[in-house]
Amino acid sequence: MNTCIKLGLLLCFAVVNSLGAQTTSNLLFRSSFDNVIVDKTVSWNHHLRGTDTITNFTFPDDLPGDFIEHYFNYVVGDMDNYFEYANAEIVNTTGYDGSPTNALYIEFIKDDPNFIAYSRVQYAMYGDESSDDPVQRMNQGYVKYRIKTHIDHSDTISDWRIPIEWKDMDDDGFRMGLYIYDSNTSSPYWVVKGQYMIDGELGDDVWQYDNYTFPVIEDDWFELEVYWYGHPDPTVGRLQVAINGQMVFDVTNQTKDPAQPEKMFYFMPFKVYGTVGYSWITDFEYRDLPPSTSVLNADEAFRLNWPYIYPVPATQRLNFSTGTSGLEYRIYTVTGEIVKKGLVESRQIDVSMLKNGLYFMEFVDRAHGAQHCVKFIVEHY
Repeated sequence: MNTCIKLGLLLCFAVVNSLGAQTTSNLLFRSSFDNVIVDKTVSWNHHLRGTDTITNFTFPDDLPGDFIEHYFNYVVGDMDNYFEYANAEIVNTTGYDGSPTNALYIEFIKDDPNFIAYSRVQYAMYGDESSDDPVQRMNQGYVKYRIKTHIDHSDTISDWRIPIEWKDMDDDGFRMGLYIYDSNTSSPYWVVKGQYMIDGELGDDVWQYDNYTFPVIEDDWFELEVYWYGHPDPTVGRLQVAINGQMVFDVTNQTKDPAQPEKMFYFMPFKVYGTVGYSWITDFEYRDLPPSTSVLNADEAFRLNWPYIYPVPATQRLNFSTGTSGLEYRIYTVTGEIVKKGLVESRQIDVSMLKNGLYFMEFVDRAHGAQHCVKFIVEHY
């Protein structure tokens, strides 16, 4: 190996090993829904209540934001008979490890034909207007939980489903969400989307990213992680999604309305909207930032606006989180051999020809005289 490559790889190792440094992640809430109920003493808004016997966190008092305003609502026309269309309750079921566990069960049973929009059930968390903290205003945060979901593919109400969503208050401003789409393809696929809302009506899409390669897991438990930072600047706003410890989406883009960036989000971490179906949820965790053990990590590469690559491990393609026009790349083995190089002409690179193993990718931005290096794994199944 020549000296230039050795020095380059040493620099690459140093940069990679420096990634992950961030402000300490603070645990704000955790619950497996033990000793927790869905309080249905009133007909309209149902609250999660109770102190978890395992974690000692209390619903809703210990949650971030304006906890008094955190509740389930059933978006239907006939509220006297909401239970015909949607439901939320705590049940005991078989957990991800085969043992009995408490879980939140939410179900969209059927659409209310007399309602102007699709019916849905959602747990809405509202920001604290008196706080300047973006976490307390629902404009920043990290959530993780285990979920098992079922989708009725014979349902013709819609060809999409939203399990988690963020909206500006009053449904006016910006909205973003994680979607499962079930159209124009032989199998369901993941989508994240950001779009405007005007007085509750959908406006223009600002961005949309599709992931056809990471499977939609149905009728089995998986771990879902999200990190978001609401900001109108497309170089600062952030939405990350990971499933079972693998990055599925890493979006750096506008995530707030520039005309009203101070608006709070209301956050819906648990939701069934779109296609008829149901979900079980347990091991709910809420933090201000991703922990160091998470693949979601607001690290130095993000602050320097370099692109993230995902998924890791990669099988066929590496995707890029941001625009990469004009970037050169070189992929090295751990011995320093260049196995692929070129220009990033789209937001992905084909790595199907690489053998299983660890690789390093060096980015070169000649326009700004800058270099950056990341590591990744190729793993063909």
